[in-house]
Amino acid sequence: METDPGARIDELERQVARLDSELTALRARVDRSTGVATAADPAEPGPAAWDAPAATTLSPPAWPQPEPPPRHRWRPDVTVDSESILKWGGVALVVLAVGFAVSTAISRGWIGPELQLAGAVLVSLALIVAGLRLRATRPRWTHALCSGGVVALFTTFASDLFLDQAPDSVAFGATVAVAAGGLGLSRLVRSEWVGMATLGGAAIGWAVIGDGDPPFVATLAWYVVLTAVVVGLAIPLRWFAARLAAHVTGMVALLALAGEATTTGDRALLGLATALLAGSLFTVPSIGDLTSTWHQLEVQLAIAATPWAFTVTFASTLEPERDAVIGWSAIAFAAVAAAFAVVVHGRLRRPHLVSLLIGASITFSIGLAVLLSTTVTFVALAVQGAGLVLLSRSLDRNVRVMINAAIVTGIAAIWVSGSMIDAWTDDAPIGRDVAHVIVVAAVALAGLLARDRIALLVAAAVTLVLVLVWSGSVLVHLPQGQALVSVAWAAVGTAVFVAGAVGKRPEV
Repeated sequence: METDPGARIDELERQVARLDSELTALRARVDRSTGVATAADPAEPGPAAWDAPAATTLSPPAWPQPEPPPRHRWRPDVTVDSESILKWGGVALVVLAVGFAVSTAISRGWIGPELQLAGAVLVSLALIVAGLRLRATRPRWTHALCSGGVVALFTTFASDLFLDQAPDSVAFGATVAVAAGGLGLSRLVRSEWVGMATLGGAAIGWAVIGDGDPPFVATLAWYVVLTAVVVGLAIPLRWFAARLAAHVTGMVALLALAGEATTTGDRALLGLATALLAGSLFTVPSIGDLTSTWHQLEVQLAIAATPWAFTVTFASTLEPERDAVIGWSAIAFAAVAAAFAVVVHGRLRRPHLVSLLIGASITFSIGLAVLLSTTVTFVALAVQGAGLVLLSRSLDRNVRVMINAAIVTGIAAIWVSGSMIDAWTDDAPIGRDVAHVIVVAAVALAGLLARDRIALLVAAAVTLVLVLVWSGSVLVHLPQGQALVSVAWAAVGTAVFVAGAVGKRPEV
């Protein structure tokens, strides 16, 4: 029986449609792999599907490019190569040679002191001139030679040879002149190295010259002005290392001068200088994009701002009978610092704000330790730890705040455990028992507020141990105390077991 021609035509049309659909799907797959848009949906072939496919030029696949190496956050922003080693080593040798030549000439009497000093100054200036001449072709050598020349000048004017020939006032004046010239030179050649060399030479040189009996007011003014000028110069030039060095130099200098403030006027000036430097640490670290390692260290330095300011202010007045004044002053310092940080938080970077709050917290703890009794101090530390955990939640669970909270809470927990163990044998007064309860509750609250599984488990375990020890220290002194302790511990164990079973937490 012959096949119906109409049926054969229908079958052929179905096969052609199926082949066309498969060809369209294959085109779409090729286009997707090469990034070329498909003209028609393979599920809905249109009239264009019957046309011959247009010639398509396939671009070669792009080879995967290697990923750039990750930038380490805390890697120092310093490149060390053979040229750097040679230039700094050579300049260091020249500076040492100047000092050796001066000392040798003094000991052997080869030339007069005036010629010796003149030669040292000329060699120092020659280093600076050589650095300026290489500014266009060898900028690294410029930094090294100019820095060496400035340090050599400071060394010359602070040497015993110069101090034997001129009064201290002339040496101080020469130091001021070299510092002004060095800072101007650092701006001219755009060299942070020269600026830091000038800062170090000016600070050390002044201290060496006034080693015997430095004038307090002049010395205080010198370090304040030096720190302010270097910080002001470093801000627009984005010299974060110079900013950090200037703040550290000012902090060390004012702390050293605290012991020299013997009169009321000296203490008032020292307090003003301390407030100015603390204000700089409260504001300057938020200037910049926080990508430099030195800038990050400067932000960390702000933690010490409040404790440092308190220490400098009272370094010369620490007397046992004035503990109340010192304690309340520390709390006032902490309150002012925290209030300042909260009021201007919109202008501060988050890490800087956290640093200031941690510094205020440390100062607050110092005040409590000085002002209050031992028991109340540790209670306050425990409450402070819980408060810091709560604060970290509003600061996106800042790690540094959490670490500080863990430290103060842990210290309180260690103290309360020892105190309750002692109370097990020697019955403690009711006030101390209440203080123990507050510390235990603060530890538990800190774990709950942390909202972290590990922190919660650790806090729960510590709280459980402390609750058992506290209940024993209180109940053991009652009639049938041993039995009461056993019953209390059994009740606590049952409660914990039930809680773990209901919550399906086998670790509980």
